[in-house]
Amino acid sequence: MKKKSKVQIQFDADSIETLPSLLKTKKKKLSYRHCELFFKNFLSQIKSLEKDGLGIINLDLNDFIIVNKEGTRYDSCIIFINVDKFHKLENNHFNLKKPSQISKLIGSKFVSPEVKNIKDIPAEIHKKTIFYSIAKLITFCINDEHKLDEKADYELSLESISESKLYYGLMRCIENNPHERYYLYI
Repeated sequence: MKKKSKVQIQFDADSIETLPSLLKTKKKKLSYRHCELFFKNFLSQIKSLEKDGLGIINLDLNDFIIVNKEGTRYDSCIIFINVDKFHKLENNHFNLKKPSQISKLIGSKFVSPEVKNIKDIPAEIHKKTIFYSIAKLITFCINDEHKLDEKADYELSLESISESKLYYGLMRCIENNPHERYYLYI
């Protein structure tokens, strides 16, 4: 059995809170600014992981903390902290070989269609699966909605931010075909 190495990070913060705690404080709906920050921060983290040959297949609300600086939530950083969800990438894919891995993934609220529909083991999942998941999670943070199946469902759920940079960034991530997904904020 592989020995897990410990990961340690250090930073200065006036306060730290979990994403569920922030959502509770904000009555289950984050502001546009928080969601925009969330989208940008997670993109930076994904890029950094990919440089090390790692990626993330799925995520949950409890996987994130908000680091607040200068006594305010306006100068925050949203960080993915669940290192147990880091998976090795091989040729831009995750190779899932254990039924236990797959059953954990399928039960997640913010899973992509290709993960939800895994039928065979081993399964090969493209690294862009996480784009769909983060878009679904951020949509949940905007509108408290996670039972979204079609692109039209997302369009309706994101109506409050329609025509914004974040709206288009999220819509690029929720394509059903992972090869057509782009994590892009312009």
